[in-house]
Amino acid sequence: MSLMHRLVVFTFGLSLSVGFGTVEVAHGYLLPSQQLIEFVARQTSKLYNFRLEVRAESPDPDNPEAVVEREIVFYAARPDFLRQETIGVEGATAILVGSGRRLSVIDGQLLTEEPRHEDIFPKILFARSAETLGSILAEEQVDLNQVHLRRLGRQIAYVIGGPPRDSDAPQFWCDKERFWPLRLVGRRSRQGISDLVDIRFLSYRQVASDIWMPSVIEFHREKQLLLRLVVQTTQINEPLSDALFDLEAFAAKHPPLILPKEPSERPAEGLEEMRRYLEKKYD
Repeated sequence: MSLMHRLVVFTFGLSLSVGFGTVEVAHGYLLPSQQLIEFVARQTSKLYNFRLEVRAESPDPDNPEAVVEREIVFYAARPDFLRQETIGVEGATAILVGSGRRLSVIDGQLLTEEPRHEDIFPKILFARSAETLGSILAEEQVDLNQVHLRRLGRQIAYVIGGPPRDSDAPQFWCDKERFWPLRLVGRRSRQGISDLVDIRFLSYRQVASDIWMPSVIEFHREKQLLLRLVVQTTQINEPLSDALFDLEAFAAKHPPLILPKEPSERPAEGLEEMRRYLEKKYD
């Protein structure tokens, strides 16, 4: 086969579309998932903590056409610590996550629960090794045996997981050229209830020598935008006080929140209903 003939065959083997379209590529030209995970980990291993000042935007539960905005500071550090503080809001919520616990302070009272699925987002950004990232994806039920290409806006991305065109299948997206994390669709099951989260890391910008961070982070559920974080300032790899992530000291400062009693015939929905109640009351 001549060189020109081979080029023509290869060109017709590519089918590009817009949005979340699929990029069909001959199987031999796709990198294997383990190599992709290693390339992504080379990027994420450069980061071990961060402080983000963000503008948080979420739909108004009382008016679908309106947006609720608030200023939030996030602190995060390896392996799984996350602290969230809302600025300038009376009765604002402070949240501390780590070691399998989630502590929220609401009007001076403490709510203790398991970490929420979306709290995973810092772990993706500062996974310290390919083994760490691979374990996270496996926990999110991503099929590491499937790889394909998709478009996210103008970016072409490698996608681990699938099958292709199944937007609800657990999958991990990374930029085809720079191997930045772009998207995680993950599934977890607890007490017989399956939870699917869709986290998107968008609009990367350089924040230090050879380190790039997303300037927009979005959280979607059931194909609806739940929360958008628009990053105003970014600080990375600077000393953070251990006191920021001291769960015992955090818990000791506040009395436990007394929750309304849930009807005994609806135990499986109790936690989710309480979450919605608190978020609507204090957001």
